[in-house]
Amino acid sequence: MPLFDFYIMVDWSGGATRRGGRDTIWIAHGSRTLDVPLTCNPYSRTEAVCLIRSLLVEEVRSKRRVLLCFDFAYGYPRDFASALQAATGKPDGDLPWMMLWQYLSEHIKDDEGTVPNAKPSNRSNRFEVASGINSLLSVDGEAAGPFWCALPKGAYPLIPQRSPELFQTTQGFAVNALRLTDERAESDSPFRLFGNGCVGSQSLTGIARLHQLRNDPKLTAVSAVWPFETGWATKAKWLPKHVSILHAEIYPSVRDQIADEIKDRGQVRAMWQWARDLDRAWRSFQPAIRRSASSSTRASVPRRAAASFSAACRR
Repeated sequence: MPLFDFYIMVDWSGGATRRGGRDTIWIAHGSRTLDVPLTCNPYSRTEAVCLIRSLLVEEVRSKRRVLLCFDFAYGYPRDFASALQAATGKPDGDLPWMMLWQYLSEHIKDDEGTVPNAKPSNRSNRFEVASGINSLLSVDGEAAGPFWCALPKGAYPLIPQRSPELFQTTQGFAVNALRLTDERAESDSPFRLFGNGCVGSQSLTGIARLHQLRNDPKLTAVSAVWPFETGWATKAKWLPKHVSILHAEIYPSVRDQIADEIKDRGQVRAMWQWARDLDRAWRSFQPAIRRSASSSTRASVPRRAAASFSAACRR
């Protein structure tokens, strides 16, 4: 039988101004019974999260299960989180991905400069946070990393304009530019903060908001993050019964697109349709994910990095 009753697909943005249209936040949502999803275009991350939270609360109240997916990296290349954990003195017993999500949630500040009773500005301190992390992990300014490419050029001395292919942290970890799932999907490095196709700013601002949603008092008891909290779905009953909200990363470019004058809207519509069709056909997501996780190398990924649900579930 189908795993989900409702799907929410989000094209996120790390932009610094509130606006709509192309290259902004787009959300497609709707139940499995619909032919086409509803789409909306919130002008800020705050407004987007408020909408998503209201949808989740309503679906949970109605005892329906939701698949919620964003199109940014839910984690970073292997050992980045462990290096940050060592640099900040966090307990070794904490799972690195949880520590990283909490760190970003505590440090990323959105809607800077918003005056009382005004709409959210959508301006964040993402470059300052990236620079602070580089300061913690870098041996010196000449070998700074792993985050790179910020604007204006030269404003952040510890954020280089070019990518270090293999970044050596002062804690002794070697951090690659790409995750396994980035290589599989042929996507960009989550450390690149600016430029066409980059996902770095989206990930910094997005993970902070994911932590907020995952740990919302009304939602936390029924939420789980794939694959960190579920494993690779290699068993027939891989999703616990108590889970009503499954969070998963997607990379829309690996799926067939729907023609639309606004590309972002077409992408979330296509991802929503892909999830609904896969579920309707009772194919579930399990067999494709099992094939993706078949190697011992990939089996170790959930503790250290993230994987794209859409890339893992290629047909």
